[in-house]
Amino acid sequence: MTVRGKFSGCLAAAAFIIVATAAHAQPNFYDGKTVSLIVGNAAGGGYDVAARALARYMKKYIPGVANIVVKNMQGAGGLTAANFMYSVAEPDGLTFAVLSRSTPMQPTLGVAAAKFKAENYTWLGTSSSYADSAYFLVTMGDAPFRTVADLRNPALRPAVIGGLGAGGTDTDVVLVARDVLQLNLKLIRGYKGSTDLSIAMERGEIDGRAIGWAPLQVGAYRGYIQEGKLRFLLQFGRETRWGKMPDVPTARELASNPQDRAMLELVELPFRVTYPYVAPPNVPADRAQVLQTAFMKTFQDSDYLEEAKKLDLDVSPLDGATVRGMIARLAQSPPELIARYKAILDGK
Repeated sequence: MTVRGKFSGCLAAAAFIIVATAAHAQPNFYDGKTVSLIVGNAAGGGYDVAARALARYMKKYIPGVANIVVKNMQGAGGLTAANFMYSVAEPDGLTFAVLSRSTPMQPTLGVAAAKFKAENYTWLGTSSSYADSAYFLVTMGDAPFRTVADLRNPALRPAVIGGLGAGGTDTDVVLVARDVLQLNLKLIRGYKGSTDLSIAMERGEIDGRAIGWAPLQVGAYRGYIQEGKLRFLLQFGRETRWGKMPDVPTARELASNPQDRAMLELVELPFRVTYPYVAPPNVPADRAQVLQTAFMKTFQDSDYLEEAKKLDLDVSPLDGATVRGMIARLAQSPPELIARYKAILDGK
């Protein structure tokens, strides 16, 4: 080899070392940073429990991140957090949220307080699509309601059902079931959180509520189940009866015509996106990819799966692209179906 050839080879080697060193020295965006996970519901409820479990393990899959800190931002049936994520939170990849499951529907329903377009969020996905879970209408055991037939008995008083803010799944399913299935229900809205509802049930202020299986495994509700204080009257979010509750009828099986069944399917759509996780719109693509990848990897983590099993969380995730597609199809619902749905929620 000539001197010139050796010199060229040395230059090439030096250039490679410089590039490699620079690449190694280039800091990862998440190195040492803290990520915030906003929960659009009160502390202690099902969303909060699920989010905190996710945060403990998802941080393992965000390279260099210092921590994921959970912050509660309840209000307006979940819209406070949704609006914050859409217009206020910085799109820097350092904030994501779990919204109320019914929140992505609100713009399609023409809810004025919903100041966002759900399809424009940076979607991470959902941790549960209700593959192995259900949502229930429950009453306390000392209330005079043992079956759905009792909710249709004119000789009995109305069942007083408690709910959170307007626009939440817990209120929507009650209103739709009352209308479609002709149930004698009186809905009392305005409770601040799941704990407040359990206290109201314990005191006899209300007979029951609509609630998912996962939040029934924590707090006072778990004690109610263990002590046999709860009656399960109706299940939502499923086409067929859940294996764990084979004696409890589904709302869909009680529908008397295709129009009523379509209405129940619409109100149950949020259960396919039980825990919707989003980041603000316009997060840089590389950071969005980090969050989306970490989110899905968490559901393969053996330690997370063990904890989820203890908490009775349904782990049946869907990725961000899939969920965004579902939200886009929602906007294509027949206008007459949406009009009837809105009329029911508005009490007309």
